[in-house]
Amino acid sequence: MNTKIFDITQITPLTKTCYKLNSGQNIHFQMKRDDLIDPQISGNKWRKLKFNFQQLDTDKYDGIASFGGAFSNHIAALSAAGKQANIKTIGFIRTHEIDINNPTLSLAMQNDMQLIALSREEYRKRHEPEFIEQLQIAHPNYYFVPEGGSNHLAAEGLAELVEELKQQSISADKHIIACAIGSGGTISGMLDAFEDMNFIGVAAVKDIPLLTELKKKYGTRLTIISDNLFGGYGKTTDVLNEFCLDFQQQTHIPIEPIYTGKLMHTLMYRFDELVNDDKSLVAIHTGGLQGIKGLNYRHQY
Repeated sequence: MNTKIFDITQITPLTKTCYKLNSGQNIHFQMKRDDLIDPQISGNKWRKLKFNFQQLDTDKYDGIASFGGAFSNHIAALSAAGKQANIKTIGFIRTHEIDINNPTLSLAMQNDMQLIALSREEYRKRHEPEFIEQLQIAHPNYYFVPEGGSNHLAAEGLAELVEELKQQSISADKHIIACAIGSGGTISGMLDAFEDMNFIGVAAVKDIPLLTELKKKYGTRLTIISDNLFGGYGKTTDVLNEFCLDFQQQTHIPIEPIYTGKLMHTLMYRFDELVNDDKSLVAIHTGGLQGIKGLNYRHQY
């Protein structure tokens, strides 16, 4: 077992850049390039997994198990981390059968992850203690991490992200931070660690209970945009695809249309609405570029 893969001390760059709209308006902002942490364990997945893997090592588990959809960034990152750390991994996948041609699942299998299909009915139970207990009995001495990797240990990794931003002179009086919302773990961890900072959260999935809970907890510190889903979670349109390609061409920063693409489209086209003149925008690139291959596979990108 080798968890030293998470001992990186070099902080990810904060890049000043500009995107020009069709109207001719130039949008100036900074992007935290967390996609550059690791080619496969990138962005928020690296942050969330770091302390979970250290706990796994401390408690001497045989392996680590988690949940995800057939194109999950979390499953891809977890499998890569397990491979690099020489730790066994299990992925419980929401699917009727394991598709070996699926690029995400194929990558996970290349990383020696054991994949187990769960029906939609079974998958709905993934947060129920009784169901988790059944899986733990079937797979003894495996450390279980929630879908998306969001738990209290993930929050410690996201607190380190906040510390990096502070070291890079990001402050509440001068900046506003924007992040995509999936499971909610990333933006919650950052809000908890950066107590005086205001955030913009752009939903990538229609999860009304989650968004309601986030708004209730963080109040005016968090502005949530939930009406720019481009068809729903994991979906895209020609407009969004073209934006992602144009964004990369202009800024030389690759983005995918599932999370960061929706974030940046919202920020660029609603900039004047969301960012006050006295604040500068900092966008968090949460990685997940492997998701582009999944969209190619589904003939959507």
